Amino acid sequence: MKSLIYGMGISGKSAAKYLEEKKDNFVVFDDKVDIEKYEKWNKDFSGIKRIIVSPGIPPSNKILKEAESLKIPIYCDIGLASYEKNLPQIIAVTGTAGKSTLVSLLADILNLSGKKTIALGNYGLSPLEVIDSNYEFWVIEVSSFQAKRLGKLKPNIAVYLNFSQNHLDWHKTIKDYKVSKSLLFKSQDSQDLRIVNKNIEKKYILGNAREKIIKQNKFSRIREDIHQETLSVIGTCIEELNLNKDIAKKAIQDFTTLMHRYEKVNTNDGIQWINDSKATTPLATLTAIDRTPEKSIVLMGGSDKDLNYEETLKKIKKKNMKLIPFGSISSSLYTEAHQLDVKSSKPCSCLKKAIKKAKIDGLGKTVLLSPGTASFDEFKNYEERGTYFVKQIKGGNYG
Repeated sequence: MKSLIYGMGISGKSAAKYLEEKKDNFVVFDDKVDIEKYEKWNKDFSGIKRIIVSPGIPPSNKILKEAESLKIPIYCDIGLASYEKNLPQIIAVTGTAGKSTLVSLLADILNLSGKKTIALGNYGLSPLEVIDSNYEFWVIEVSSFQAKRLGKLKPNIAVYLNFSQNHLDWHKTIKDYKVSKSLLFKSQDSQDLRIVNKNIEKKYILGNAREKIIKQNKFSRIREDIHQETLSVIGTCIEELNLNKDIAKKAIQDFTTLMHRYEKVNTNDGIQWINDSKATTPLATLTAIDRTPEKSIVLMGGSDKDLNYEETLKKIKKKNMKLIPFGSISSSLYTEAHQLDVKSSKPCSCLKKAIKKAKIDGLGKTVLLSPGTASFDEFKNYEERGTYFVKQIKGGNYG
């Protein structure tokens, strides 16, 4: 019997390396890349005992649907790692927005507290890469794609940071998205802790863990540039793990926020630019707007993912901000803004034109790039979009 690795991106390559070291027979398959190094799958399911699939391949995929009909187990790389014995303590984080900052900050605090810790999962490195590295803690960012395929992962602490609609091109329905996120808790027992947003519907909370609702504590306001929900979870984890509060506070104060996540960009043009290109959902943009001064300018736009922007636009109106919509979604965003009486420029066909418009209107103000959707109409990913934005405003190339 063999494992099938479906998709040879970062997680697929990690799975191949892991299985090779285990001397576990496997074959590989990728729809787009021809893999020379490993034995290729011949599309025959006989002899396949499990599938390790890349996160981006949706459940609607024909190969996965056939595998499900044959009752072949399907895991992501985190799910494959979950079957290892003697794993370290695990803190797993899911949510629509803010996961990476929370995971990175928690890892910093634990390391400064003398606990050998690494940030993993959707954040970057696969758990399969560090199985034998003797860490005391894994802090794992879990996307909704990965949550469906977690095997028997049993987090000591599982966090559901927040929720808004997203990835409906992958999940197809809001219900499936909610159910997927909740699978993070399914293997927990009464010795474990789940930390959940008060807005998460109880019917989607699984498992038998102790529960704490995210609420403000003395860590919630240490940094204005880090969202209070994130810092509140940090405070709860510090209490749960009995960490030194002074060390934790210093770690929070010294933490360098991640690139493209509400990143203030210094220029000499009289404008405070903020690069929040990582904001690919309405909730993420709403969160950024909450932290941004009134009468600022907000650049929103990108790919059309059929998301609901009503609450985000209402917040722009409430804070007397001006919207500059750009990209594929710009016309529909402008129309919705107009219907809600939100101050808005005319649609800009691309980010470059939106930046040019913001340069004219933004003197003495804050200009926030917080797109609220994916970047694929113009860019490969949010990193490329954010890098382009910073290069444009620093280089002065607005023509």
